[in-house]
Amino acid sequence: MAHLCRAFLSGLALAGASVLAGALLAPESRAHGGSYRGPGASLPPGAAGPSAPSGPATGGPGSGGVNPATGASVASDLTGWPLWWGLNREPYLELRAALERGGAALATGIPAAALPVGRRPSDAQVRERIAPLLVATLRTERNPDIATAALLALAKCGSRLESGARAEAAVALRARLADANQEVSETAALALGLLARTADLGLLGDLLADAPAGREACGRAAVPVRTRAFAAYALGLSAERVANQDSRRWVAQRLLAAVAEPPAASRDVPVAALVALGLVELPSPAMPEAAPAVESPTASAAALYDHVAAWYADARRDPHVRAYAPVSLARLALRAGEARRAGCIRLLAEALETGSSEPPTVRQSAVQALGLVANGGGEAHDARARALLRLASGEGDRLARRFAWIALARVGARPGRDGRDALVESRALLTGLLARGSTPERPWLALALGVGERAARARGVDTPSGVYDALERAVREHTSPTEAGAHLLALALAGAPASGPVLLARLASLSDDEVRAHAALALGLSGVTAAIEPLRRVVPEARYRPTLLREASIALGLLGDTSVTSELVRILEDSRGLTALAAVATALGYVGDRGAVEPLLAIASDAARDASARAFAIVALGLLGDPRPLPWNTPLALDTNWWLPPSTLFEPATGTGVLDLL
Repeated sequence: MAHLCRAFLSGLALAGASVLAGALLAPESRAHGGSYRGPGASLPPGAAGPSAPSGPATGGPGSGGVNPATGASVASDLTGWPLWWGLNREPYLELRAALERGGAALATGIPAAALPVGRRPSDAQVRERIAPLLVATLRTERNPDIATAALLALAKCGSRLESGARAEAAVALRARLADANQEVSETAALALGLLARTADLGLLGDLLADAPAGREACGRAAVPVRTRAFAAYALGLSAERVANQDSRRWVAQRLLAAVAEPPAASRDVPVAALVALGLVELPSPAMPEAAPAVESPTASAAALYDHVAAWYADARRDPHVRAYAPVSLARLALRAGEARRAGCIRLLAEALETGSSEPPTVRQSAVQALGLVANGGGEAHDARARALLRLASGEGDRLARRFAWIALARVGARPGRDGRDALVESRALLTGLLARGSTPERPWLALALGVGERAARARGVDTPSGVYDALERAVREHTSPTEAGAHLLALALAGAPASGPVLLARLASLSDDEVRAHAALALGLSGVTAAIEPLRRVVPEARYRPTLLREASIALGLLGDTSVTSELVRILEDSRGLTALAAVATALGYVGDRGAVEPLLAIASDAARDASARAFAIVALGLLGDPRPLPWNTPLALDTNWWLPPSTLFEPATGTGVLDLL
């Protein structure tokens, strides 16, 4: 096997998708040294789109049928809330920030001896201990699981290395581009982007363009499509990390060229280029905002927006590629000035108008994008956006409807230039729907309320008691495992002041591990310091229950407590199954302190150990050494449309996408 359990860990990240998790634990599940997140088996291009609840769609979500293209069961609901939460939760957790400030618990006066505060590995540990091991591993290791884990781990640590060591790391990464194993080769391209050296951009551009230098670097007559797509994502991630504007313009040029390529059998490359373009931040407009951009497409943020908008406006293009333009357009418009923001709303709104002929995938993405770019102010385009989102929130496309609830909550809480918001309007809609919603819909509505109230609270706006009452009623009355976790998380996101006793009771009394995992995470999000001791007891008890172990560990991290580090190391040393290894490694990587470094190095360098254990120890080292506040692929995951993605973006059933990686 070339991979460990990439898809399998997707189920862990989503604590709640039990049907999918069973499918993802199949023996053929593999990983680039471990997977990151993701909902489960996605459908290939050509499968049916999400249908209204009243009519089962052949091969669609919830149909219980078999996908004719793959023979795989598609009984799992791909419009379920765990998918959205798994892909979008990182900015709400802000785990690294909680660890750095010691968590909410530090403000309570708990004695320091009783509440060890985690310390991430020092620069010296990364430079003198972690990086040398990873470089040496890449020079000699032939096991692809260990090699792919080491590639990403070294890249994550790269910004903490001095220039000479970064150059040495780049040499080690470049050498693996020519690896005979495709998964190792494509991961090397991605790792070069994460390392974010301007000296490597040219090579990534050659890989993306299938240029002679790219072919030579990967040792093939043509650069494989998968490697080209990974190079596009790598360029976008590099552009996000490098400060030089000329380098960013160069990246944008290469990505635009990839988008403009003649249609091919694969959608991987143009989709990757469109998603990556959304990460490229160029200078604000140099011309009057209302003027059309006549400059080079990469001269300014406005010019780049105009170019991508013109491409998207051509409805003749492949709809499954166009579906990845709206979110990038929204991100570009927000950087390009008020005129472009308003124009973006008008452009996206066309997909949601009554009578629009746009296919479901484009409409779904337009809904998500409007949630990013519109606000609650009184300007006509914003009012139109809110009206169209309300319309979408009642339509038959299940995924568009559920995205619309999240979008309305975000837009309602975001004030316009006039200082107005639409909180009263969005709260009334969502609480009303929650009171009468069905089992599949209530979790989405609750999460939407939680997301909106969290945004409002960040502005200093109080949440009315009626919202808390609605969420607490949902927690009490709707305890099915398919929805209970969402209600608990929503209560925490909304900042319900009396949530502590409710969440603690659920942690103690629930029998379903996945719902208990959500209860644990909700306790961490709520800053309930009384949960520290109960959560400490959960971790050793959950050593064979991976979802619960991982989420309880993260919850402790959110509360500023990393005392479980030594316990997690012991579990990792003793674990044999991939399930336990994956869960423990990610928990250690997220909440472990510098005390975990030496034990992990010992496991990683022990040739007598099982390759899976060594690979996951390297995964944990990479997570520990990464100084960035959010996981590296969070920018690619946020607001992505998972309905018909190319496998290089998101394919947790086989673990082959960039969003399936740790």
